[in-house]
Amino acid sequence: MSNVGLRIFPNISRPHQALIEGFSGIPVANIADNMNRTSCMDAKIRPINDVPLLGPAFTVKVRPGDNLMLHRALDLAKAGDILVVDAQGDLSNAIMGELMALWAKQRGIGGLIIDGAIRDLGALKKMALPIYAAGVTPAGPYKDGPGEINVAVACGGVVVQPGDIIVGDEDGIVVINPRDAEELLEKSRSKSRAESQVMQEIANLSWDRTWVERDLANRGAVVEKEKRNFPRVAINEPVEILLKEAEQPIEATAINISALGILLQSEAELELNSLFRLHLPKQLGEMHVEARVIWRQKHYFGCDFVDLSAELRGTLEDVVSAYLWLELAQ
Repeated sequence: MSNVGLRIFPNISRPHQALIEGFSGIPVANIADNMNRTSCMDAKIRPINDVPLLGPAFTVKVRPGDNLMLHRALDLAKAGDILVVDAQGDLSNAIMGELMALWAKQRGIGGLIIDGAIRDLGALKKMALPIYAAGVTPAGPYKDGPGEINVAVACGGVVVQPGDIIVGDEDGIVVINPRDAEELLEKSRSKSRAESQVMQEIANLSWDRTWVERDLANRGAVVEKEKRNFPRVAINEPVEILLKEAEQPIEATAINISALGILLQSEAELELNSLFRLHLPKQLGEMHVEARVIWRQKHYFGCDFVDLSAELRGTLEDVVSAYLWLELAQ
């Protein structure tokens, strides 16, 4: 008689140890690259220490905040097994701490992955047992159940079956179906060899980078010839707008400026694309320039400078540089 949600399957099929050990030392990233970037647990599942993880999955499903079934799994798992615990990502209660980790280590368990919270972080960091978790909290667990052992679980966004090969390093965790493992192992080894070759090419500056431009060209990327080197600085300085139809200059505040344009705040009624003269005071180069409104929002006007001479542009560049130095000095 079955009792879904409160079941234990103590016996699982494990891959040959030689196949599992073949993945030892291969970066998780290289393995994942050969799986089309799939089957990686998401970034919230982080290593607690720097001990690499490798072994067959011994899966545990628990109610969030409850560790009764995890306790049983610690007694049933065999040496080298990786306990993969689906706690539904809940971080309200830690479902494992130092004592349980010590028991796991004494029994030779290969590591633990908790899609939930743990505690006793300081002790776990020092322990020679690979542990991954989604978070840390001092709040302890309940021991009421329900839960299941060795059923399909979801951990870090990946479905894990009992007996799957689990590989973990500082980047994260990848899950391997044993049926795919032999082919994947050879591809991963080849990938590692290729990266070693690239590192040698980087060291002697011979790394072929032509594919970058080629791929960008195939995607329609356009290389513009215009030089883009116009930093913009905040200034908040008074300026004067000179309109032909106005008898007196109109006061405005220059919010920021570059060698290409200026952002103004003013009560003036300036229309889009309208041209006007602008008087910049001594601290901005003491000059008159022509500007065009390219956008407006309430009393703010974004303006481009029009037909600047090389001399005026040079002066504006000097002004911008001076303000940049002031910003850096503050």
